[in-house]
Amino acid sequence: MADERTVAMIADACFGLGSDDELRRDLGAYLARLGVGADDIAAMLAAPRRLGVYRRLVRNNLTEVTFKMMPRARARMNTLADGAFDATFDRFLATVSPQTHYLRDVPHEFFAWAEQVWRARADLPAYLVDLARHELTEFAVSAAKSADAPPPLADVALNRPLVLVDAMRLTTYAHPVHELPADLDDLTEPATRATSLLVYRDDEHAVRFLELTPMAATILAEVVVGATLHESLVRACAAHAVPLDDALLASVARLLADLGERGVLLGARGD
Repeated sequence: MADERTVAMIADACFGLGSDDELRRDLGAYLARLGVGADDIAAMLAAPRRLGVYRRLVRNNLTEVTFKMMPRARARMNTLADGAFDATFDRFLATVSPQTHYLRDVPHEFFAWAEQVWRARADLPAYLVDLARHELTEFAVSAAKSADAPPPLADVALNRPLVLVDAMRLTTYAHPVHELPADLDDLTEPATRATSLLVYRDDEHAVRFLELTPMAATILAEVVVGATLHESLVRACAAHAVPLDDALLASVARLLADLGERGVLLGARGD
């Protein structure tokens, strides 16, 4: 049963939009429609429930991990737009299906595909895309593996790259969705405000958020890719058309001190 037609049939049985009804209604006709050989059809008709059970097992694993990672986005979409989240996930499975071998990556593949689908829908508030991305970011930070040991560290200096913890992400939204309540039944809408956010895990393994100014967000984005502190400041000043003066250096010093207290900034590279 390893030929291409059988493999395609199993994929359709698991992910096809109408396959569940066909399996229950007339399994033999379903298998024949997909070109399965007579011997294989006979073998599968001898245990007609197995394919349906396999469909449910596969889909349950995929839906469980996806729904768990984006609970508030799912609840709001389903309430506001007649099951939009679940329907979009069904379309994702039927249209492209997961490409990853890892369950934890399925929600990210789904979001990458669904983002433009959701943005194109007039019945879905625009902030819901930000909320879905935010929930995935929260989960990624909560599950991020900490380095066994940081690289050799030195005191923070302008000519050195900074070292940040692994369990952090920088992200930008059009709405401050991190302020929304956790209650799945709460449909409060956020303001429309460009928001740059540092998402990090504290010493007690709780996920925290720090809202950043546009300048601070640009500096940290440069730091994350390995620029020295001086390079980060120069590039950020150019991007925002502000002078690299004593006032800016003082504000950056306060930012770095705050990040150090939060456990986000570990020091500078000493090698």
